[in-house]
Amino acid sequence: MSAGHDHLLSVSDLTKTYRTRGGLFSKASDFHAVKNVGFHVGRNETLGLVGESGSGKSTIGRMVMGLTAPTAGQVTFDGEDVTSLPASRVKDVRRKMQMVFQDPYSALSPRMRVGQFVAEPMVVHGIGDSEADRREQVVGLFRRVGLNPDFMERYPHEFSGGQRQRICIARALALGPKFIVADEPITALDVSIQAQIVNLFQDLQQEMQMSYLFIAHDLSMVRYLCQRVAVMLRGRLVEIGPTAAIFGDPQHPYTQSLLSAVPIANPRLERARKRIAYQYSPETLGNQLEEVSSGHFVLK
Repeated sequence: MSAGHDHLLSVSDLTKTYRTRGGLFSKASDFHAVKNVGFHVGRNETLGLVGESGSGKSTIGRMVMGLTAPTAGQVTFDGEDVTSLPASRVKDVRRKMQMVFQDPYSALSPRMRVGQFVAEPMVVHGIGDSEADRREQVVGLFRRVGLNPDFMERYPHEFSGGQRQRICIARALALGPKFIVADEPITALDVSIQAQIVNLFQDLQQEMQMSYLFIAHDLSMVRYLCQRVAVMLRGRLVEIGPTAAIFGDPQHPYTQSLLSAVPIANPRLERARKRIAYQYSPETLGNQLEEVSSGHFVLK
């Protein structure tokens, strides 16, 4: 899992520690939201990051994007260490990395027309010869994500959840990024809309040769979209490998428990299937990732 020429993003020993405040009957202590996490994302690859709520998935996404400063560790993007970038380079690197958030309505400015919202990154980065040129590019982005350009003068409250997420995706694409962190981008959407957004991500990847870090709870969508999967538990990376290996031959007890909770469409098989319980224990979680098969690592 070391950095390589075909790796667009490499993360090594990434750690985020928060100092909790002591109370009347408790002492201040350190809470490890993320601890010693390492992985890579290849060019034109989608890595799924899964795990229960509070496992550190979104914190990793924010640290990769530079929105949260890591306590320790390194994030390398396209051969450049982004955790120690000089101020003069931050803007250039940020142009190549974008993020799509879980709640599209919170990501949108309620006072800004959606066309202006999508065009804003172009203004900040000086893209386009004029306002008319930028508007023409926004028209193209709206069409690319399946929205009618006539909607550009509307406000966010006039759209459905799926349409708002498409607007946020259009904004993320405005700078022509190489890499997108998608932080649970379908969780707040209806099931039918979820499939449309996932298919949109796939189409855009093929069209623009992008890479994704796809953070999600829905394991069926992860299995459909991602080439590799990383499993998080209590801030630790417990298993990572090709999607077929993770779903077909899970090695860590937590991964086995997680996959046993995924519903099966066949009612007869679903009734007969047994859930696998997992009892967390720091002593039995494991200390080091070991390779059990080609590209498949498990915390032991």
